[in-house]
Amino acid sequence: MKRYGLFIISFIVFLGSFQLLSGMILTLLYVPESSTMWSSIEGLSSKVTFGSYSGSFAFMIPAVAATAAFFISKKWVRKSL
Repeated sequence: MKRYGLFIISFIVFLGSFQLLSGMILTLLYVPESSTMWSSIEGLSSKVTFGSYSGSFAFMIPAVAATAAFFISKKWVRKSL
């Protein structure tokens, strides 16, 4: 039970850290297209697009967090025994 608790806590910490870091990087790299914004004001659409979905990237963050949490919990429990 000690190993499971350590795994869950470290997984939550790593997942939150990776999500925060990836959000900061994506926000930093986002460049709006303001140069063509005013030229197409007549043909505005009522549909709003906020971005695209990258399924593989969204799966990779929890997988990396779980792997790191597993190795941390495995190493921590081995030291305490």
